[in-house]
Amino acid sequence: MDTVRHLINDKNVTSSTDALLTDEEIQFHVDSEPHIYIAAAEAAIAAASKYGAAETVKQVGDLRREFGNPGGRVAQYHEIAKRLRANAYRGVTPFAGGLSKAEKQTGRQDTDRVDPVFTVGQHDHEGTRGDGADNFFDN
Repeated sequence: MDTVRHLINDKNVTSSTDALLTDEEIQFHVDSEPHIYIAAAEAAIAAASKYGAAETVKQVGDLRREFGNPGGRVAQYHEIAKRLRANAYRGVTPFAGGLSKAEKQTGRQDTDRVDPVFTVGQHDHEGTRGDGADNFFDN
């Protein structure tokens, strides 16, 4: 939880009223996402939505606050979420196996290998291939 608070810049929280998100809200994102950076990104979006729900402009006397403007908190938390998502996927390298005949042969010979779910010809049935043994319609 502290990690997510750090990543979304929700620091120096002394009470639940100072926090952008409650502990339960942050825990929800941690439990729902496979990576801490993705959980933090979702928490940042949740924080942005709280600010986005506020009035656009609030003024009391000479004090004026604008919410949702391009440089405001909503944009700031969306930018944090974008950066966190990029960090979560940094270092992920796509892999495509079975591209060489030798690699495929090695895979077939591995006795500890999990059998593939899909195989070439898995839907071929005797008598339906049109290879001379087509007796499907002879009945």
